[in-house]
Amino acid sequence: MGEPDNLRPSPRRPLGVASEDLERALRETLSRAADPAHGVGEHDPGGRAIRKGRRISRRRSVVGTVLVVAATAAATVGVVQLNPGDRRYAGPAWVTDPEIEQTVPVITPTTAVPAPLGTFDKDKMSATDVPVDLVVSTQLRTMTGTAITLSQLGTVTQAHEASKGWLVVGVPPAGGASLWYVGPDGTSLQVLPAVDAVALAPDGRRVAWRDSARLFSATVDQGTLKHATQTSAPREGLPVSFVGQGVVMRRTASGAERAGFDVWWPQAGRAYTPAWKPGTAEIYGPMPDGRHLIGQVAAEAGDRPCLALLDAINALTVLKTACALQLNPRGAGTVSPDGRWLMADGAGRARLVDLRVAFDGKGSTADAGPELSDQAAWTTSDTLVHVSREGDLMRVKAGKKPEVEEVPVPGADADDRVLVVDPMLV
Repeated sequence: MGEPDNLRPSPRRPLGVASEDLERALRETLSRAADPAHGVGEHDPGGRAIRKGRRISRRRSVVGTVLVVAATAAATVGVVQLNPGDRRYAGPAWVTDPEIEQTVPVITPTTAVPAPLGTFDKDKMSATDVPVDLVVSTQLRTMTGTAITLSQLGTVTQAHEASKGWLVVGVPPAGGASLWYVGPDGTSLQVLPAVDAVALAPDGRRVAWRDSARLFSATVDQGTLKHATQTSAPREGLPVSFVGQGVVMRRTASGAERAGFDVWWPQAGRAYTPAWKPGTAEIYGPMPDGRHLIGQVAAEAGDRPCLALLDAINALTVLKTACALQLNPRGAGTVSPDGRWLMADGAGRARLVDLRVAFDGKGSTADAGPELSDQAAWTTSDTLVHVSREGDLMRVKAGKKPEVEEVPVPGADADDRVLVVDPMLV
């Protein structure tokens, strides 16, 4: 059956409809269908439906945004924990490339190594005679008569009393310096693997070290490193001691570069750029204010250096000098915890200097027995125990006339190396 040929084609339905047209049509439809009895207080049921739809849409948008943020945070944490490949591992801390100092997470490769405990015959080594622990050969000998074997630590070069134990620096056969925490039960934990150099603070709680091209500083809590900071290390220079919160750095002479000292302040929050002081010949130790050091500087005339009070805050600026004390150039020395006494080598003997008057032109030195080695520790503010260059254990009571006595070390052979353990006095 044929279709009529006089019909026009149906008009095409427009596809592009604006949202305003849809809202207007919805209002008109709902208004006509609404019951007048339910129109009190709501004259636009279409608008009510539209507003409700918009609120639902907004709530869905907010929830979606929160989910996206949470997913992003979770992904970020996952990336941090996976340790990106552009970071490198140097010693106990993840090292990044930024030049500014930063707090870094410390990953401590601790290894528990039980050591045999024993006792030794204290003989004359009572608390009255030598109130300090000793390292004799490969044994840590405490004042209570306990002996702890340290052979697994390598050659011991430093030992310091710490919280509930000791911090010990050993040199392994392959070289470098490793840091260990030794507990009172003889258990030893490796705090640092072999690095270039390790320095211990007088308080027995802080440590600084150099590992390749980075410098680190951290606190040590029973074998765990905390609050570590790092910075780029200078081309030359190693940490050797502390002054307050600062780390004393020493550079040895190399080629055209002269030996010198500087201070790195880990908490300064900026990259470390050393200002070496070639005129500073030696650093004896810090003053208790944490801002000044006692050291040696080159004299304007003569061969012997001058004793100097140095400003550690301001690039080791020389504040005072005393040039008539006849101290050995670059000789060993140590400052008492209260900052009153200096014990240093001079003219073939140990010399005691009263720092209260040393820079007033009234200073002099008193003979204090045999010359010092690098092993010396103040057990009180006026009592020093040290190992002489001949290897004898000496006890010196500071005063106008120093009291000097040699103390035998029971069971020590002539070839045994004796180290003095630094007590926690600050």
